[in-house]
Amino acid sequence: MKYQKQAMLGLLGMGLIASPWLSQLPAQFKTYSHGITIRESEELERIKAEQRAETADKINSLGVTPSFSKLRIRNYLDSKKRNPRPDTTGYLEDETVFVYDSTGFCIGRIEQRQWKWKYRFKNACKNSPLFNDSLN
Repeated sequence: MKYQKQAMLGLLGMGLIASPWLSQLPAQFKTYSHGITIRESEELERIKAEQRAETADKINSLGVTPSFSKLRIRNYLDSKKRNPRPDTTGYLEDETVFVYDSTGFCIGRIEQRQWKWKYRFKNACKNSPLFNDSLN
């Protein structure tokens, strides 16, 4: 009890000395949490970019470039002798996709998950939109 007043006075002095640092703590917590949020979002964006790059590499290795309702087959020129037979598994039942050769001429369409080649089906390229390289 003899030194209780002096100890309390010392603790009060230490509290006054530490008060500027303690008053900044809430702002530091907010900055720290904001920094963690930014770091996590950057990590997520990096992962998405890596996955997009992997998908683009896979598409390029297959030689097919999808473009909404248009499909371009690379390294193929329109010929009656060789049917390109594109893969139709990734398309929906109600989806119609026009298929073009590497020069941009219509060679058929994918309709109801079936390949319709213009040399077997007469109206396969009827009403096909023009293929523009700017759409790729």
